Amino acid sequence: MTVEARVSLSGEQLKALARQGAAQRYQELQDELAALTATFPELARGGKRGKAASGAPSAASRRRRSMNAAQRKEVSERMTRYWASRRAEKAAGAAKGKGRRRKAAKKTVEAKKAE
Repeated sequence: MTVEARVSLSGEQLKALARQGAAQRYQELQDELAALTATFPELARGGKRGKAASGAPSAASRRRRSMNAAQRKEVSERMTRYWASRRAEKAAGAAKGKGRRRKAAKKTVEAKKAE
């Protein structure tokens, strides 16, 4: 049987060890970053390539032009007409549907009477 020795550390000792480990890892990451930027110098400039590097705005930085009052009014009128026609089509379809249901109901009633 193997016996493991347990070491109890105070909270301050544990924090000090964690801090040392974090500092060591931070230094490793800094060394790795230095090696990468030496190999790929464009990474130090933000890694821009192609059109983005030429000064053309990216999709995220472009702004949509706002509409002036006349354009907003035109869109409002166009959408009002659009939704009015949709409501009219729906009303016409509902009226047709009700008529069909009545005819179908009459046929079933007549079929039951015939039996």
